[in-house]
Amino acid sequence: MGLFNVIDIGSTKISIATGFLNEDKFLIQFLNSYNSAGLKKGRVIDMEGLSSAIKRALEDAEAQQNIKIKKASVCYSGLHVKGIYSSGAVRIRKKEITDEDVNFAIESATAMSLPADQEVIHVLPVEFIVDGNSGIKDPVGMKGLRLESKVYTITASSNQIQNIITCCSRAGVEVEDVILQGIASSEAVLNSHDKEIGAMVVDIGGGTIDLAVFYEGSIRHIATYGIGGNHITNDLSIGLKISHNEAERVKKQFGVILPDINLTLSDNISRKEHHSNNQRLIENIAEIEIIGLDRQPVKIPMSIIKEIIYARCEEILEIIKKEIFSLPEDINISSIIFTGGTSLMSGFISMAEAYLSIPSRIGKPDTGISSLCLEMGLNDSYIYENDNFLTINTPEFSSAIGALIYKIKTGLYEDHSEGFIKFIDKIRALIRNLIKI
Repeated sequence: MGLFNVIDIGSTKISIATGFLNEDKFLIQFLNSYNSAGLKKGRVIDMEGLSSAIKRALEDAEAQQNIKIKKASVCYSGLHVKGIYSSGAVRIRKKEITDEDVNFAIESATAMSLPADQEVIHVLPVEFIVDGNSGIKDPVGMKGLRLESKVYTITASSNQIQNIITCCSRAGVEVEDVILQGIASSEAVLNSHDKEIGAMVVDIGGGTIDLAVFYEGSIRHIATYGIGGNHITNDLSIGLKISHNEAERVKKQFGVILPDINLTLSDNISRKEHHSNNQRLIENIAEIEIIGLDRQPVKIPMSIIKEIIYARCEEILEIIKKEIFSLPEDINISSIIFTGGTSLMSGFISMAEAYLSIPSRIGKPDTGISSLCLEMGLNDSYIYENDNFLTINTPEFSSAIGALIYKIKTGLYEDHSEGFIKFIDKIRALIRNLIKI
């Protein structure tokens, strides 16, 4: 498949990832993040600001790799993203199901009426039904008379998608495809077993939370909320009367969620993880020194910082809990996997498990990379031999790396000359690969 690129665009950062796939090895050749601008809760509010931010990121990525990035896929999210279930059916013409029959069944399911301001960005088969027999993942080669398909279609605002594409074009790169961040993150942090027994992936970005639910091997639900790590920073800025930059520093350096309570076993595990990442343990610090708006240092009790962060994280977990309760009864969630920088704050996973009463963990991209290599028979030894493994294997890069994995699984990079593929053409090109994901 060769070389391919992903631009992961968020409210606070833009990540650029370059991957290389040959006959026996998948390599992440480049991965870095840059400051973002002009985007709020997935909505473009400053075209020039976002275009400039993308251009600066691309120029640095190109300089470091000594290449010109002409085409890339964009990883993106927003409050206007929606998921819709639909079904379609066709008569099997030759009594044995072919790829063409599957194509027609899925096209039949996607023949829906959408609002004028919405366009399709993903069509994900959930199951096929042959002569009334449900739960079939790949019906090709089966005998039958009638083939039904159930698909989960993800749509987004046409205007917002076009705004993103325009900003990328102004930055000098052609957009080949748009990938939902929740889908991408799931590919990075879940394996096939997770998807089968039921898992929810929660990607806490700077301005949004993206949720994706998998069950029985297929995606079953997505949701996006306009709250994220930036809200914690804003709370600290207002509550402590400090600048936004100082609040961000305090959050990253001293962010502790749990109040002064007895530590649980899972919290001790969380501490060990922080040790392994060479992060400073600050639970026992009584107070810290911060820089106020008047540029003068002032000491603040850690208990106040904990209370501010705890309150906002409780709100985030309440949103997740309501989303879990709203799921259909036939969907079971065995675990919750968190990604994004907020999930790394000390005590977050312990708080999530206690609040949601579901086993929770931090998701890291090595899970998806290993799963991809296993499925495709690729050499995964580089994962542990790569000098930059700790940099790559962090929740903050889950969506960027997951987008690379998604591109390989869907085969969109088999022909780079095709450019940005329109909806119907994409469906026909992806059917064979999508039903095997």
